[in-house]
Amino acid sequence: MIQEKNEDIIKEDLFMDLFHLIKRIGKDFDYIEREILLKRPKISMKEITPPQLFILRILWKEDGFPLKYLATAAKCSRSTMSGVVDTMEKNGLIIRVPNPKDGRSTLIKLTELGNDIKRFTPPLDTYLMSHCKDISKEELQMLILLLKKFSSSLVK
Repeated sequence: MIQEKNEDIIKEDLFMDLFHLIKRIGKDFDYIEREILLKRPKISMKEITPPQLFILRILWKEDGFPLKYLATAAKCSRSTMSGVVDTMEKNGLIIRVPNPKDGRSTLIKLTELGNDIKRFTPPLDTYLMSHCKDISKEELQMLILLLKKFSSSLVK
């Protein structure tokens, strides 16, 4: 019985360590994104925030997603995403166009300015690779696998 209780305490301590580590890594990623944005040459008077950069990175891979998809990808509410998208639209980075597959929804698409910003924004992987030289490709793949497994175990 005492052995079980000690193991429970140890496991709880490990989960707390993991929780704090993940929070710290999240803050580190926010810092890295801000550093990338600060080093980027200014091609417009408008500043780009990390949430806006997140949306741009999604749209640079494949242009044209519904707001709901972007909110799900960012793990935020549609109303929060709508505010970010409104600002980006006002700043000329994206536009809303009717969804040809569903007339009730719109797609978020890049403008020419939104596309141009990609040329002046260093890729996240380039920045991270220069700072994470001691982590091999295999270790990174294993870390991703374990974090996906952990993440999926949290959401039931």
